[in-house]
Amino acid sequence: MKKKVRVTAFLLCVILVLSMYACEPGGNGKYRVADRLAEQSFCVAFRLGDKAGDAVIAALKVLQASGRVSALSRAWFDEDVSLLAGDETALDGLEASLEKRTFIVGYDAGRLPFSGESSGGTATGFDVELAKEVCGILGWKARFLAIDVSRATVELNSGNVDCVWGGFAYDGSNTGVSQSPVYMKNTIVLASLAGSPVRNIGALKGKTLTLSENGYFAAVLEGSKTLGEKPDYIVRLPGGTEACFKALNDGSCAAIITDLAALDYYG
Repeated sequence: MKKKVRVTAFLLCVILVLSMYACEPGGNGKYRVADRLAEQSFCVAFRLGDKAGDAVIAALKVLQASGRVSALSRAWFDEDVSLLAGDETALDGLEASLEKRTFIVGYDAGRLPFSGESSGGTATGFDVELAKEVCGILGWKARFLAIDVSRATVELNSGNVDCVWGGFAYDGSNTGVSQSPVYMKNTIVLASLAGSPVRNIGALKGKTLTLSENGYFAAVLEGSKTLGEKPDYIVRLPGGTEACFKALNDGSCAAIITDLAALDYYG
């Protein structure tokens, strides 16, 4: 009888341990998600009243209906994360009024796989490729300009760019710009190495936390009292997401604030 009790207790312990691992918030073989910090909805920002925004949104719907957006999504994320409803007729009635132009796209140069730069300094990423496809279907020439995406309103209203596209999060309280419908979701996470003891925010005590100079990541840090108090050191790095993963890999920090999609991209 006692033997059966011991076996039952052992099995219950195994089930408990497995359930604890199942409840962990994700990751892969190289990186662990220690916590999910914030959810974002990505969209494109335009100047208020700029009709170019209507053309871009219509072109996005046509590309979605054709399956091209889904194909790009699978190429960059290994799954279809696109949300915008497709409409193959969305450009009908607009085509005659579209003028040939150079369309300046402001993007975050350090937030791959959404947007960033190749080793040669060329704009790349899912959002960049999607913007190229949109400009192609509209007959526009796309030009990409790296900007601080958190200053979208200033960049647009000054005329520096025609849209902000690349890691730009929808904000219903932002009345200074026009925003497209949401085309994908994003999750900002606290990430550590898979074998690290950092499994949650509390485990950052006495350790170093690193994040890029991205305004969205800074806002997440500033909005969390616990996240701001637990680490002994908080380091903000230039160089975007890539620099943060380099610091995590070489042991310069115990955890980073990053995008969930970046774990697989850099893994």
